[in-house]
Amino acid sequence: MLKNTHIKPITGTFVNMLISDTGIVNAGLKEWENDFKMMKAIGMDHLFVIRTEWEQNGRHLSAEDPRSTTWEEDECLLDMVFRLADKYEMTLFLGGPVSITNLHNGDWKKEIDNNKRFYDRAMAKYAHHPCLKGLYVSLEALPWHFNFLDICHGVLKYMRSSFPEMKTFMSPSFTGVHGDMKSYYTPEEWCDIYGRYFFEPAAGLLDYCAPQDTIAIPECEMGKIGSNGLREWYTEAGKLFTKCGIELWSNIETFQRPFPGHGEPSGVFRQSDYRTLYMKLAEASPLVERIITYEYFSCLSPNTEWGSSRRLLARYLEILGKDPAIIDEIFG
Repeated sequence: MLKNTHIKPITGTFVNMLISDTGIVNAGLKEWENDFKMMKAIGMDHLFVIRTEWEQNGRHLSAEDPRSTTWEEDECLLDMVFRLADKYEMTLFLGGPVSITNLHNGDWKKEIDNNKRFYDRAMAKYAHHPCLKGLYVSLEALPWHFNFLDICHGVLKYMRSSFPEMKTFMSPSFTGVHGDMKSYYTPEEWCDIYGRYFFEPAAGLLDYCAPQDTIAIPECEMGKIGSNGLREWYTEAGKLFTKCGIELWSNIETFQRPFPGHGEPSGVFRQSDYRTLYMKLAEASPLVERIITYEYFSCLSPNTEWGSSRRLLARYLEILGKDPAIIDEIFG
């Protein structure tokens, strides 16, 4: 264990009800309820609905699909998430739609219009819930992808003008590949490009930003901890965000990206090694205001698809100095 290292706890998580890249869970009401109990018990009181509509090649998925529940309490999973977030006194940020077809066709103005229609409808339906405190721009891309910055800026402007009582939030990735698909952004390049073309124009529109950390290698040689670059990323982003009036958070990935040479399929994201999680928490804690994760439900929950998530949760609690026995108390 590291000595004299302050670790901030994870206080929020995304919830993904549509895309199963981190494993299909098939949770019922009991499993969902236990997860909310667990999150509340360990101090996770913020919830971020990553997206509620997804379209690709004319095929649509929705978190409001009435076939997504097999119990009477909720008409759909999105209704359930709002109900349980209210019950467990959480703060919820609602993400919107993403249309891959719009992006591929270059219909970026249509994508903004889709978001406007969605949020008009969703706010009319869900605004009465005490948990709803913010809105999340769901689009994830690189700055040169699909008019990414134009779409995000347009959606943020609409959120701020139409729902000024709502806080706004985004979570783009650190690093990222250049347009040559070979070289990668440095922290300085990332801050320059995102700063000039997005964060500076979005000043006053965006309250919180939690970059996806993406880096997953805890450097150590001969027992001596080395630099993996994360501290530099947080430091440079912190300077930019302070300039723009945006609060810096961290989106710590509790899944592991496929590691070169391990033979993992490129689209499989199993839960992280606990040493990697420890490294990320230690790097982010002194430099960010809040730590959230993608995501508790598929990477930390005992209900998840992959077998070691329960043990990752136990190791995480030990890192914080907490007794993992609470896992057995809630999940048995």
